[in-house]
Amino acid sequence: MPVQQSWFAVTRPRPDVYRITEPRCHRMVRANCYLVLGSERNLLVDSGMGVAPLRPLLAELSAKPLTVFTTHTHIDHVGGHAELADLEILVHPLEADALRRPGPRGLRFPRRSPDQIEALRRSGIELSDFMVDAVPFAEYPMEEYGRAAVEPSRLVDEGDVVDLGDRRFDVLHLPGHSPGSIGLWDASDGTLVTGDALYDGVIVDTGPGASLSAYLPTMERLKRLPVRDVFGGHNDPMTRDRMVSVIDRYMASRTGRGGR
Repeated sequence: MPVQQSWFAVTRPRPDVYRITEPRCHRMVRANCYLVLGSERNLLVDSGMGVAPLRPLLAELSAKPLTVFTTHTHIDHVGGHAELADLEILVHPLEADALRRPGPRGLRFPRRSPDQIEALRRSGIELSDFMVDAVPFAEYPMEEYGRAAVEPSRLVDEGDVVDLGDRRFDVLHLPGHSPGSIGLWDASDGTLVTGDALYDGVIVDTGPGASLSAYLPTMERLKRLPVRDVFGGHNDPMTRDRMVSVIDRYMASRTGRGGR
């Protein structure tokens, strides 16, 4: 495969938020990591695939103490956790055991049933053999890639608070994409971090641990929030109007209901 030495792409959608992505990952696993800056400590939301070390980049962006917030434990959001295992790592109780188990080896996409492949195709997603179309250095051991087991530092659930000093985020339990999917809500300025519970794109609700019966109430709940900025697990951040349109489209596709 081609070599891509500058593995990460960094943008700054707001002065207090860096968005970190891995452009050479397949779109199915090209997740967002967010570095949220606080007065006393910073917050890293998810850690990406872990194909290349993330820590040197984080050190370049800020030297403050760091907490890692896990929106859920699918590989594209926790692949870099093992590298950060000495830091404070937060996860929902329903996802903690998955974080403690090593991940599968190799960068090939796992086998999926014909029904799953067709569902992804209807969503506009065509899977390739590999999760990446480049590697960070020559002779990269693609078959040895794998996530190591990580012991979380703190289990968090609905109503818990993540304090960065000058701002406090409420933890929201947002099941549907996975049982222990969680997000962050700052009511003081309307900032919402959703992981894969919601993002600007076709919502995939057929993966491991997904539940349509749980997803629908989550979507209804998010739609009611007076958000300003929405930072989802994939694709670009959203305004409230865009968030509502994504939710309405999803609800209409699953229930025939939509509208504001």
